[in-house]
Amino acid sequence: MPYYAKLKRLSEKDRKRIVAGIQRLRLQFDQNQFPYKKTDRSLILGTWNIRNFDDDRFNYGPRTEEALYYIAEIISRFDVIAVQEVCEDVSPLDRVIGLLGRQYDYILTDVTHSSLGGNKERLGFIYDRDKVRFRGIAGEIVLPEKMLISETTDKKRQFARTPFGVEFQSGWFKFQFSTVHIFFGSNSGNTPQYKRRVDEINAIAKYLAKEARSRDSNKILVGDFNIKERGSEGFNALEKNGFMTVKNRMGSNRDQTKFYDQISFLPRKNELKMIEPERDDRVFQFFESVFRADEFPTYKAIMKKGIEGKLKTAEEELEKATSKTARTKAEKIIKSLKAAARSDTSLKAYYEEWRTFQMSDHLPLWVEVEIDFSAEYLEYLKKYKPE
Repeated sequence: MPYYAKLKRLSEKDRKRIVAGIQRLRLQFDQNQFPYKKTDRSLILGTWNIRNFDDDRFNYGPRTEEALYYIAEIISRFDVIAVQEVCEDVSPLDRVIGLLGRQYDYILTDVTHSSLGGNKERLGFIYDRDKVRFRGIAGEIVLPEKMLISETTDKKRQFARTPFGVEFQSGWFKFQFSTVHIFFGSNSGNTPQYKRRVDEINAIAKYLAKEARSRDSNKILVGDFNIKERGSEGFNALEKNGFMTVKNRMGSNRDQTKFYDQISFLPRKNELKMIEPERDDRVFQFFESVFRADEFPTYKAIMKKGIEGKLKTAEEELEKATSKTARTKAEKIIKSLKAAARSDTSLKAYYEEWRTFQMSDHLPLWVEVEIDFSAEYLEYLKKYKPE
């Protein structure tokens, strides 16, 4: 569990609000029957796109200390979790790890500089070293030439954001954990941009399926696939390459209408045993407990103070601007911030987006799998005959 001692440094008002939020999260985990971490029987793994973590590129942040406590509380329930949209500066992530404790660590990619939407993002994994062992192998996944993704022209490309795979082991369970943030493009199925999205999903699934034939670990592929729904072309691209997907009846975006995020498996024979395999509620809707829709009055002063600071910075940037591009950028920011602060109505609308930059516009997904195969191995030994 996270370390809460630093909360003593905060004002009484802030401390009480954050403690209440943490308590609501903990109660929600219990009410949702989220599994407790077990040291030797099972592994809780997941995926979470933590929106734009955390460079304030869109002028809704940076994240408050309060948000970091809530993010740490959620991550602490996982043994290992894939994360997407970690930004170039990893100091906010280091602050979360500091709250989680020394047993937690992370492995990240370098930032992606792709002109097709890389956005200087990192992919990675946060894991509990008391439960999960890094097996020394990690790498970004680069397609061989014959598997490159076709464009509408003669050009062929790699992924917009390079997938990342790491070899882990927990108990008896060895697994290559791979994560993606698939190109979004367009939700219209008749566009080249949507086709590229589907082609990226097909390419990573096909690549890992081919690799599985010569490796001794189970394949777990998770992340933000930008899949609209079960049965869509993107979803089918996973299943046609042999991946078994974890079913959820609700989506993983903020209003739970889209199935962008997925957990899928390509296991070795008899080496994947999901606990509660028929369960279909593996999305954690944290907005039921923190930064709730009706808490606008609670955060009104915090947002106004943040807007005032950003407005001052943008006005200073406008004064120093020496190019038309810099002036236009500063003027756009000033106009947007003034509009947000104009009235309670506009500030309420700002709050709806602001809270997703405190937490995320994606919700964490999870699954629990067995990692103790000792009983099966003992049965094998009973029948073993040396050659």
